[in-house]
Amino acid sequence: MAALSAQAPPPRSSAQAPPPRSSAGGTGAVLITGARILDVVAGAYLPAAAVLIEQGRITSITADAPPNLADTTTRLDAKGGTLVPGLVDAHGWGAPTGDLDVSYFYLLNLAHGVTTSRVINVKTEWGVAQRGRSATWAIEAPRLSTSGRGLDQAASPVRWLFDAPDAEAARDEVARQVAAGVDWIAAYDSVTPEVCRAMADALKGTRVGLSAQPGASSMRDLTAAGARSIETLAFPTQARKGSADEAWLATPAKDLAALTTSLVRSKVMLVPMLAVARARAFSDETVKDASLELLPDARRARVAETLAKMSPADIVRAREAWASQLQFIRRFVKAGGRVATGSGFETMGYPAPGVAIHQEMAALVEAGLTPAEALRAATINGALLLGSSSDPIGLKPGVEADLFVVLGDPLNDIADLRKISTVIRGGRVVDVKDALARGRAVRVK
Repeated sequence: MAALSAQAPPPRSSAQAPPPRSSAGGTGAVLITGARILDVVAGAYLPAAAVLIEQGRITSITADAPPNLADTTTRLDAKGGTLVPGLVDAHGWGAPTGDLDVSYFYLLNLAHGVTTSRVINVKTEWGVAQRGRSATWAIEAPRLSTSGRGLDQAASPVRWLFDAPDAEAARDEVARQVAAGVDWIAAYDSVTPEVCRAMADALKGTRVGLSAQPGASSMRDLTAAGARSIETLAFPTQARKGSADEAWLATPAKDLAALTTSLVRSKVMLVPMLAVARARAFSDETVKDASLELLPDARRARVAETLAKMSPADIVRAREAWASQLQFIRRFVKAGGRVATGSGFETMGYPAPGVAIHQEMAALVEAGLTPAEALRAATINGALLLGSSSDPIGLKPGVEADLFVVLGDPLNDIADLRKISTVIRGGRVVDVKDALARGRAVRVK
């Protein structure tokens, strides 16, 4: 293999290369030529190369196309494009609802370069089965990592959350889900510190991780209890009292600094879901977001209705909390903490699947991270959270072929990651326009 070294990004140009030819995918060989490679670890570009994919994995990266390729090889001319590792949604929704078939979530994710999704809170046996189907391409979906039913206290009867009234009930349900083969146990926002500790204790000696949301337990409580990931930035040091915005604004700076140190030492992964918080803080911009068109009409109307109910005082608090959260994330990452990107669709039915991860990366850049750091959050950190090795991500021989082709210079402008021409998941080429159209078609008006 010819050696490839990092190079500076080329000058930006208004001209766009034509999208490479796509196919319906399959297990045959795929050769991609003409595209440079984005090294997410180094935050740099490697020269254009010929990338050969066979049996779902990258088998070679060479300066020139390998000789004697089979006639059945799918050839993609990606000249002028950039190859990027597939994105990870570390807190996704992937279950059917009354108005959305589950394929809606799968197809929209794939169309936006999200090739792996950690699905939180689904019916246990169904979620484990879906994970197996995604691994074998029995369903057209990202790679799935799954929890079973989320555990809560005084769980709503209209959802499939498990009501864990005490530590013993929580331990029993954790054991049942582990036996069923889940990857994660999901603790929801009414779980107390005592019950959360019981859940973490029940997972000792297993490969299953604990995902938790602040509420009855603060972020500090969840860290002390042993959560592997914390989703949303809410109630940083005190359990729920008043709104999350009020709790965030009432927390002294010294307590936030101590929390940062504790989080970094514990190596917990934060999945802040900033795009959801931004939607509330800047509701005037949210209602104009073009990606709302990806939602069913009724769901889009509910998002607008939810935002319209916010009072001027609510919006002021949301914006102040948002600014504090951005500062917190910036300091957390600077101190060595890790964040992963998650969509959090179930929070208010926004952002739309797939698009959400791009909006999350944009929010991280707004917080002060570089585009390269935001990309690492959406690739390396997500992969580490899901249990990959210390070197889990990168486009190199031997790795699973999960990648997409973009136009532009994403290391300079993170928005260029949305200029997707081709997605490959497990060596299968996804027709982006077709996946997007089919995803939209399964919506219920």
